[in-house]
Amino acid sequence: MIGITGTKQRNQTMSTIEQTLKLTRSEAEDLLFRQAEYLDSRDFNAWLDLFTDDGSYWIPHRPTDTDPETQMSFMFDDVPMMMARCERLLDPRTMGQLPPTRSSHVVSNVQVLGTNGDGELIVRSRFHVTQFRRDTLKFYAGAYTHHLVGSPDAVRIQRQRVDLIDCDGIHDTILQVYL
Repeated sequence: MIGITGTKQRNQTMSTIEQTLKLTRSEAEDLLFRQAEYLDSRDFNAWLDLFTDDGSYWIPHRPTDTDPETQMSFMFDDVPMMMARCERLLDPRTMGQLPPTRSSHVVSNVQVLGTNGDGELIVRSRFHVTQFRRDTLKFYAGAYTHHLVGSPDAVRIQRQRVDLIDCDGIHDTILQVYL
């Protein structure tokens, strides 16, 4: 089993000096494409390293939702929960992942929207994710919104929001794997 618990230590040296983060669309695409590849190759250690220590991953129930702590969500994970979920996904004794889910992410229409009042760079994109497990293909599509910040060694994801186009549809399974 791959140890995930130690992967976040280098993020603890986040810069205390507020700087405006600037990325070209190409640089933002590279980050999002790398994130997709980490998920598709099940390299969860590298995927977790893309997030700040206090980062979050949210799939809201409705596109108008604004608060993951008071509104329903398909998924709302902070970094400790993301680490626990990834450890479970990699554990060979996890029956819900035998055989493991395989995925293919396609990310497109990347737009660098600028910074918000917190100094986070907002990047919006579209996605299509196909997942395969036990002879069943599942398809997900929607929009990502990434809130990015600079750290001394890289650009990190502070918050990731995943808006599904079928959020108000019937979902017959619980999401176990990140989109």
